[in-house]
Amino acid sequence: MELAIKYGEQTERIKLSDKILLKTLSGNSHLIYEDLTPAINDLRGAVKDFLSDTQSCLIITNDYTRPTPTETVLSFLEPEIRKKDLFFLVALGSHRFPNEDEFIKIFGRFYPEWKERIICHNAKDNQTLKFIGKTSFGTPVYFNEALLRFKKIIVINSIEPHYFAGFTGGRKTFLPGIAGYQTITFNHKLSLSPKAKTLNLTDNPVSIDMEEVAEMVPRPVFSIQLVIDQKKELRHLTFGELKRSFYSGVEKAKEIFCLPIEKPFDCVLAVVREPYDCDLYQSQKALENAKLGAREGGIIILVSPCRKGVGDDEFIRVMKKGKTPAEVISEIEKNFVLGAHKSAKLAELVKNFEVLTVVPIEEEIINSLFMKRMATVQEAIDYCERKLGKTFSLLYLPDASLVTPLITNARC
Repeated sequence: MELAIKYGEQTERIKLSDKILLKTLSGNSHLIYEDLTPAINDLRGAVKDFLSDTQSCLIITNDYTRPTPTETVLSFLEPEIRKKDLFFLVALGSHRFPNEDEFIKIFGRFYPEWKERIICHNAKDNQTLKFIGKTSFGTPVYFNEALLRFKKIIVINSIEPHYFAGFTGGRKTFLPGIAGYQTITFNHKLSLSPKAKTLNLTDNPVSIDMEEVAEMVPRPVFSIQLVIDQKKELRHLTFGELKRSFYSGVEKAKEIFCLPIEKPFDCVLAVVREPYDCDLYQSQKALENAKLGAREGGIIILVSPCRKGVGDDEFIRVMKKGKTPAEVISEIEKNFVLGAHKSAKLAELVKNFEVLTVVPIEEEIINSLFMKRMATVQEAIDYCERKLGKTFSLLYLPDASLVTPLITNARC
């Protein structure tokens, strides 16, 4: 049989043995679309009320690495927010400054008009950071000082599973979004806990710390949380108080992103789609989802165009500190730096699974990550056939960053 694998701008047609047990997991297409019109109308009214006693407002948006439909939300709010003195703060966390195309990706048609009112967070610029206090975990909380220049704050975020925070969205606007580098580092060190994993919010130290940070915001916050599906279509909208709107959105995100499988597979073919396909750093999210569908000791094939190469290469530098994944993990626990959380999760993953990559990155770099580089998807499949035989089971994830396999006896 044949399978068309689309990644980046290309499509590779691969041949599979008819004996391979293939399952494709691409999304909960059976879910009925909500009529969002009432919610949109209610949102406009709620924003009008929220801004009724102020002439200025700061809107905090996600950055270019997230699929959040910010332009769509701004269109919903346009009749109300145009009456105000608006500024925007892009919650970059520790990510780099956006280029022109990435600004347009975030703001769409509004960018030319409002570009002079856009502030980009710089986690390392101490002159723009304000110390607020500490969390119960000892995390020192520094926020972008722009937060304090406005009486009212609106945040626009989207919710999907996250490999160590449990879910994106909600509290992540403030940490890592507009937090200082030291704040982010302290928080992300908590990701070394085995409880810091996909879907877990109840006893996840990373998420709990983030929630404490969000509660320290010294201004009224109006939260807009979105859930979009694997086709990047808006499926759910919730708004109001930050924590309540976030957890409401989480329930819908579970319906959309958690897809059932009966048992783990011998091999998982994980394709990374936009925007997570920009570099290897972001593509790792797909590996974290893929491992949930693979048996212990199984094979994961990562396919990503990685148009911008490695991305934040700190995690690669850390991976080179050990001769084995176990040595890498030990070194990270001794000397944690931001970016090392990626290395720790990756080291744990390659310790338990064999990872093949179809990415345009030098073989030497891939090997230093304890993975193998393949020229094509077909070459990777052929490798699996030689190693596993022609009757292996294969789970295909066409959008692996946004699909979370869930074994049916597990809880989402």
